[in-house]
Amino acid sequence: MAGQTQHESDRPRAGRIRGIVAAVLGFALLTAVTFLAVQQIFGPATEVAAPDGENGYFDNGNGGERVDVTGLQVARDAKDHRLLPPVTGDGSFYDALLGLETGKGHETVTVLHLGDSHIAADRITKDIRSRLQARFGDAGRGLMMPGFPFPYYRAEGVTFDKTGDWQAANSLTDDGAYGITGVSLSASSPDATLSLSADKPYQSAEVSFLVGPGQGKAVIGEGDQRQTVDTQAADRGVLRVSVGGGKSLSIAPTGEGKITVLGIATGQDTPGIRYVNLGIPGASVLTTRRWSDRLVAQDLEALSPQLVVVGYGTNEGFQDGLDMEAYRAEYEGLIAKIRSSLPNATLLILGPTDGAKLPTYAKFDDALSLRCAPLTSGEISRYDEFLSGKSDALARWYPPPKLAEVRKVLKETAEKQGALYLDLEEVMGGPCSIHRWAQSEPALALPDHVHLSDLGSEKIAQAIVDDLMDGYQTYRNTPPPTGRVGETDAAAPAEPKL
Repeated sequence: MAGQTQHESDRPRAGRIRGIVAAVLGFALLTAVTFLAVQQIFGPATEVAAPDGENGYFDNGNGGERVDVTGLQVARDAKDHRLLPPVTGDGSFYDALLGLETGKGHETVTVLHLGDSHIAADRITKDIRSRLQARFGDAGRGLMMPGFPFPYYRAEGVTFDKTGDWQAANSLTDDGAYGITGVSLSASSPDATLSLSADKPYQSAEVSFLVGPGQGKAVIGEGDQRQTVDTQAADRGVLRVSVGGGKSLSIAPTGEGKITVLGIATGQDTPGIRYVNLGIPGASVLTTRRWSDRLVAQDLEALSPQLVVVGYGTNEGFQDGLDMEAYRAEYEGLIAKIRSSLPNATLLILGPTDGAKLPTYAKFDDALSLRCAPLTSGEISRYDEFLSGKSDALARWYPPPKLAEVRKVLKETAEKQGALYLDLEEVMGGPCSIHRWAQSEPALALPDHVHLSDLGSEKIAQAIVDDLMDGYQTYRNTPPPTGRVGETDAAAPAEPKL
């Protein structure tokens, strides 16, 4: 309803954890690498040629046999990557899905997916969204980051534009007031305009502003309607302003002080799925330390997701100096905060996709032709010595030594917190599978051995959906406890294929 607002206050946090020195050094290096790859990630997909003589083949480790990987599929026969623990209870997400299918429960089922560049690009998540919405209904796009929080930001189904001077703040690198989006966009001049255009009409929209001392007035335009919003307040907080439906909206300062946009959401008034992806290139669980606990709790309450997917781990795994015990504490702390705000939500922790490193001294134009092999125990024990000495022993692609340790922490945290766990490395085929995906034709991964192509992202999305639906089928086939949403004497609807 136009004009409806909600004001939520927040007081500045007394202090901030200053981080882990060794981890930060490695993190800075990885951020630089991510920046070099970002144009490939967010730009149009390009085909990557495999090395001459190696097109579409890899050594499968069985006597040197070469295997055709054209149209490579994800590993569906491996059991270790399946959702753990088995889903047999009355979890919020599956209960809500059953309500959608039977028409006896939730009208909107929201999924919140947090993560890094894999999620920021909306490649994996757009395919998950389309598959779930095709089966359970489309309730709209949901919450998005405001426009241009970092270069090449993309949200499937909408286009952003801006004029004038807007200042982006990003929790990866900047201190500030952040909610669950982890970013903000600020402007002062009335010449500055931020606009959203949707591919198809939405029936409702909402703009989230930061309010507090020194904040100014904004005007929200939708069609021929204009709404002025005052973001000046005694205490820092968030103001959510609901506006009507349409296909476009605009936000601009009136010139009476700075305005700060934290997020924009669109929705449909029909039952179905809203799949919200919030990712920042280079982000790790350490990035969330800059988020306001109070603002995040309020955002989670407003979103009220039935499923939260946590997709951090890749950037941490590439930090050779990562302090694993400190990292475990940070990760468990984030999951505990989500649990505290959403005690009935289902949590899914994703073990990061496979990745590989190539020492800088070993790089040359035909790097894809080099072999990939996991580090041996001897190489791990002498890893620093080999790197500093530029040893030929490491002149190849190999999974970063900390990446497996990160997966172990994530799996143990999932078990401890009662969350689901899905190991995406196992989905891909195990260690060094990223090398095979990069060499395949068409390419399933980019040459950096970190990021996936559009086709590779689609395959990972299908694997995640398959596993979620396997769990849902188990849930539907479990005798329902009294009062479970969707409980009926009639047979459950037949299982469709996505």
